[in-house]
Amino acid sequence: MSNAAGVGAVVSYVVILMLLILGSRSFSGTFRRISYGIFVFITLSIFLLIVGANFHYFSPASAVLGMSYGLSAVAVFLVILSLYFRKQKAIRPSSDFFGARKKEAALHEKGGNTMKMTDTHVEAADQALPDLLPPGTPADPFSLRTIFEKGFSVLLYGPTGSGKTFSIVIEHLSTLRKEGKVDQIVMIPCSDGMEDYDLLSKPVPIGPQEKMRTMMTLSREYHDIPLSVIAQTLGDWTRVEGPLKRVFRLAHEGQKIAVVFDELNRASRAARNLILKAIDPVLEHYELHDFITGDIIAVPLDRIQFCATSNIGASYSQTHDLDESLLDRFQSIIFVDYNTDLEREIFRKQGLPQGIAERIMRVAETLREAYKQGHLSAPLSTRHLKNWGQAILEGADPLASARGLWLNRLISHDQHGYPDEEQLQAIEQVLSGAFGPAWESSRKGG
Repeated sequence: MSNAAGVGAVVSYVVILMLLILGSRSFSGTFRRISYGIFVFITLSIFLLIVGANFHYFSPASAVLGMSYGLSAVAVFLVILSLYFRKQKAIRPSSDFFGARKKEAALHEKGGNTMKMTDTHVEAADQALPDLLPPGTPADPFSLRTIFEKGFSVLLYGPTGSGKTFSIVIEHLSTLRKEGKVDQIVMIPCSDGMEDYDLLSKPVPIGPQEKMRTMMTLSREYHDIPLSVIAQTLGDWTRVEGPLKRVFRLAHEGQKIAVVFDELNRASRAARNLILKAIDPVLEHYELHDFITGDIIAVPLDRIQFCATSNIGASYSQTHDLDESLLDRFQSIIFVDYNTDLEREIFRKQGLPQGIAERIMRVAETLREAYKQGHLSAPLSTRHLKNWGQAILEGADPLASARGLWLNRLISHDQHGYPDEEQLQAIEQVLSGAFGPAWESSRKGG
């Protein structure tokens, strides 16, 4: 009995190790973390069983039997767990992302018709594309126009390069400005080095000519003070009106101002606290307290529209959490994902052939799904696609331009800075599937 149990324990342990190795390579980070936890649990359990048997808490045969049953149960659990994760995957990295492209390449070399079928799908997709908005009108999947027209304060967050700032916020505000509903748009880029006083009075260097004119003016006014003392007192820096104070001043003078805090969660705590107080309505108006000069500027609510963008997630360094009190000041908070209709419209405006644009979109969708599943360190952004499409339009090879423009931005690197070879090969396979030999032959034939 003990010999059979021992053999069962060894077989179960080998099966578990194989499942852990395959699962770590094939599934998402969630399965990988579960695998590591199970491996640690198994190791500790075996160690405790050996220790217990040595101290005669139970017989060695009982320890082997318990180990066999426990490992068998864990092996069955891992099989069920792997089947569940494989069913839940929209894209299976072990096949579609990490392997299927190799099969396609092999079929191309053998004269298979896989790529011809793909070309047919591309043409069908070209014909099935929905009518896009008229030129000059931004894609608006969230019906944001109403929100902006009503002057709501809005916060947009989403992955980097998804077009939050310029393709949505600035486009909508520019439309309102053309219609006369907004007088000015003020962009305030946020960073950790920007403090609250920078928003009120921004330090700027004094040019040599301006400094000399100021020194001569002060020298004539205070003729008994030496010029060297005036120069030391004046210094090399002065302060000018900060961007947020300028917004409130213009609004106080009667203008309708739209202010955009770009990447709000990169602002320092002091800057975020000042912004929080500025966008908080007080008795039907906004108030800005300038603690440097003691000024208090109050403007009606309809004079200023506050907008902000933010990248939220653990992969974005040098960012801060936006607390509930600040989020509560925004009337509308919207997640913005990559807008494929907008990206197709960008390609159309560039003049990129529709077939090439669809191949680019297929690459983008595959790599973005791989990023969501934890197989890439960054997504293929709208900004990347725009630059890639422009390069191809100017005659660049799609594969070479992808390597030169964005490929190394998507993959992780080791402690020495070397790229992850597995991720590199996977992206190369995806690119070859879209712009490989079959595409070259079809282009030459066309």
